[in-house]
Parts: sequence; structure tokens; C-alpha cells
Amino acid sequence: MRLKKIKYTDLLEDKKYNFLLPIGSLEQHGPYIPFGTDTYITDYIVNQAEKEFPNLIILPTLEFSRSQEHKEFFGTVYLSEETLEKVMFDICNSLYTKADNIFITSFHANDLVIEKFIKEKSNSFTPAKIINLEICNEEDDKEIKKLLNGPIDDHAGNTEISNMLIIDPDTVKLPSKTDKKTIIQNPFETDNIADKSKNGIADNHPEWITNKEIGQKTLDIYTKRMITNLHKYL
Repeated sequence: MRLKKIKYTDLLEDKKYNFLLPIGSLEQHGPYIPFGTDTYITDYIVNQAEKEFPNLIILPTLEFSRSQEHKEFFGTVYLSEETLEKVMFDICNSLYTKADNIFITSFHANDLVIEKFIKEKSNSFTPAKIINLEICNEEDDKEIKKLLNGPIDDHAGNTEISNMLIIDPDTVKLPSKTDKKTIIQNPFETDNIADKSKNGIADNHPEWITNKEIGQKTLDIYTKRMITNLHKYL
């Protein structure tokens, strides 16, 4: 259930709850998909998880996060790591007295910031547990590589374009087979992807493989991972 839709009288004084904080991003995703791609994907996965866990209280998605590696592309709006940590702290501080667990999840690459926050600050919210809810791991990556018969995009390539074909196809401009790709290693090495990719895409697959089948199958993989991880705690 969505926190913004319920009333404070719906929450019992003698009961504790489980909360989920989804974090997206508002950052460039190349010429083919929108700034809000990570938020769209995060929301899609959370919506599917809500069906499995209807009593999980879901907070509004935080649509700004650590995205400074995309700062050279106008329109990207990002928070510093310090600001994101403070936002997570204030949110957890608002909820922990009536929480068993506060899950934080992000399709965007916020895991290092979330893990650092949990390591350094989670003791402030005892006895509630603060948990980084993983969406994808190495096992999932292997499965997606088989689907693509090649490497997974690091950013704004085959899988994310395909995901958006499922979620909101009106926001997608499909690449043509003749659109060239730039093969780049360690695209986020300098914390500024524009140093290595002028169009903001990091996808080393030799071909464009973008279709709804890939989009749905990868979204199903992400959803399954989130639900599997939630079952460890709920």
C-alpha cells in the first residue's frame, strides 16, 4: 500500500510496519530514452512487488539521486552523495519508531551510497533494520547476457531501451541498425561519462537488440530478484 494514500489513523499504535523507499534518478539516457528511465524501471518493479506484498508500505519514489557522472548533459538533476545520505537519514528517522524494516531500493547505481549509509548510520534507527533491497546481481546478469547473446549495456543501451518499450513506448525513439556504437571500457571511471561517450550511451554489445520480448524478460528478472529478497524478511 502507498503511504501517500493512507491516513495516520490506518496505522495502529501497537503495531510495527515494513516500509519501502524506492530511489530513481533524473539523468540523461542518451538520444533514445528519457531522463526518467531509472525511475520508470524502479516504479515498474515496485508495482509488481506490491502485488505480492500488499501490506508493505511504499513511500513515494525519490526521483533525484547520485547522478553527477551525467552532469555534462544538460537536464540531468543530481544530488551529492552527502545530500542523498542526509535525505535517507531524515526519511528513516521519520519512520523507524514504528518500523520493523525499512527497505531502500534503486535500479540506478546508488548501491554504494546506500550501503555506506547503512554501514555508518543504521545503528541510529535500532531496533528497526535498514536494508538495501537488491534488484539485480551477477546471477541475473548472466541470464540477461544469454538473452542478448552478448554484453549487457552499462547505461541507456539495449536492455534499458527494451524496458521502456514495455513501460512507456511513447517515450522511446528506436535506434536504427546503422546507428553506430562507441565501444568504451570503464565508462564511469572519471565520474563523467561524457569523457568517454559523447552521446551518453554505454553499451558494448556489437548490435542493437531492442524489442519488447527482451524488455519484458529483463523486467521479469528484476522483479523476481526483488520479490525473492523481500521473502527473506517478510
